Amino acid sequence: MDAAVLLVGHVRSITQQARAAGSANNPEAQLGAILTDLMQTHGEQFPVLTAALASSTQPGEQDEAWEFGLHRILDGLATHIDQHTR
Repeated sequence: MDAAVLLVGHVRSITQQARAAGSANNPEAQLGAILTDLMQTHGEQFPVLTAALASSTQPGEQDEAWEFGLHRILDGLATHIDQHTR
């Protein structure tokens, strides 16, 4: 059950981010603009995050966040299951 809650939480988080960016034609671009503003204000406190966001400049890369996160969650769950079934 905890695994299901984790997955639902990830989906909910990505959905909320997309909604916060607005429902205009390109929510990814709007989210990118929000992140750019945040990084300009606070980026020096988070150099690794700033570099990661700067490297994600190709169209559609921001849209892959849900898939990247989902794969990391599933990898972690697979490791957890493997470690606890031995």
